[in-house]
Amino acid sequence: MTINQNNSNHTFSSHNLDNSPRKINKLINKFSDYIWPIKRQELSKFLFITLLMFCILFIQNLIRALKDSIVTTMIGAETISFLKFWGVMPCAFLMTAIYVKLVNRMKAENIFYLIISIFLAFFALFAYVIFPNHEILHLSPTTAQNLITSLPNLKWFILLLSKWSFSLFYIIAELWPNVAFALLFWQFVNNITTVEESKRFYPLFGLLSQTGIYLAGQFLENLSHINEYVAAKFSLQASFHTLSVQIILTIVLILGIVGIKTFWLLNHKVLDKEHMALLRFKAKKKTMTIAESFQMILSSRHIRLIATLLICYGIAINLVEGPWKAAATKIYKTPTEYVAFIGNYLSYTGAFTILFVVLGSNIVRKLGWFTAAIITPIIVFTTGILFFTVNNFESSAGLIVASIILTDPALIAITIGAIQNVLSKSSKYTLFDSTKEMAYVPLDKEIKIKGKAAADVLGTKLGKSGSAFLQSLVFIILPSASYQSISVCLMFIFIITCLIWFWAVKELNKEYKKSVKLSQ
Repeated sequence: MTINQNNSNHTFSSHNLDNSPRKINKLINKFSDYIWPIKRQELSKFLFITLLMFCILFIQNLIRALKDSIVTTMIGAETISFLKFWGVMPCAFLMTAIYVKLVNRMKAENIFYLIISIFLAFFALFAYVIFPNHEILHLSPTTAQNLITSLPNLKWFILLLSKWSFSLFYIIAELWPNVAFALLFWQFVNNITTVEESKRFYPLFGLLSQTGIYLAGQFLENLSHINEYVAAKFSLQASFHTLSVQIILTIVLILGIVGIKTFWLLNHKVLDKEHMALLRFKAKKKTMTIAESFQMILSSRHIRLIATLLICYGIAINLVEGPWKAAATKIYKTPTEYVAFIGNYLSYTGAFTILFVVLGSNIVRKLGWFTAAIITPIIVFTTGILFFTVNNFESSAGLIVASIILTDPALIAITIGAIQNVLSKSSKYTLFDSTKEMAYVPLDKEIKIKGKAAADVLGTKLGKSGSAFLQSLVFIILPSASYQSISVCLMFIFIITCLIWFWAVKELNKEYKKSVKLSQ
């Protein structure tokens, strides 16, 4: 009996040993599929799309940092609100109208080449012709000051027009993410990617795009060292700041050419004829007008609340960004210094966004929609209040803190503002965007499609332009005002905006639960 029992035990254990490698292999395969869900036959397509995305986003982060550094240090941080409302918004509408015209007359592939080439041509012109000669091309400081003295309420408009090339660069750089990334890139990718592929491709795109933000930040942080090396290596006579602008925009041009070549290879070598048949972009026969968007938002409480979230985010983040950028110019006074500071901020934004991507899905899954949705406004509100407190009472509270940690009070406000922006943007790109998209899911098809178009377009535009208009109006009425002098006023508007945001999340959670029950 003992022998039989031992034999049976031996057989059982042998059977277990035989199965264990299979189980381990299955677990490894499941884990690898989760981490890298791309199939072998899709690899070239995925990698080329990723390379194209990397080029576009790397350019986006470089020119974003450069435009802010030029405008804030060479014109004034207060002018950004004017540029966003009076410059960027009308040009965005104009660009949309031009794109719709082009779609009806040209192949999608040729539209991509044309628009990207125009952007790159302008960046080349700015780097090698306009910026090195800006003192000759711009209105003299004496003439500008005389105009401001005679027309004080138009002070900021005169400053922008007197330094027209910097203003134009800011507007063109602001259009890049909307045109090159949101419109051209995603239009192309959505047309060549199936629903099944998108579930596996898009999360990885998100992670890789944040890697691009981090690398762009690292490059900008080390720009001064790169500048010194290039100047010594090639014996260049250009000024330090001119060379910095030229180095950044040369990298932009190289990445732009790589992006165009990648797009060409995708169209002619990687994608098959079946995919190419999908690339006949057609303008939608009926696009929603502003009036129709308002009507859609007003007719549905669910959509109205989503639009409120977007508006509140846009207003809140812009109310903090203006004073923060103005405070940064006290320490970082030149474009090169400022761009290195922005580079440091971008590196942290990329790293924290990757962290939020990893944590985000678990928060939604384990703690629910409301918890995930409320995190972004909590982060924006708490860090924003902390920034405004230090910035508004820099002379008293700032000095107390400064005496303890032995640093400049202005630097404390800048650091807190940077933390505010890093955490706010990181949570926005992950938790805010994902919960907003989830809120559309239980709605019926018509409201889902039309409501999303109305809320996303109008909500985003009203948030950004509303905040910019509000700030520019204050500066028109009070031409001698600065961000420092109106910071207390902005703080109260910020608090009211965040309170409305909290309320909207709470109410949308109720609507979301109702819609989920009805859809089951």
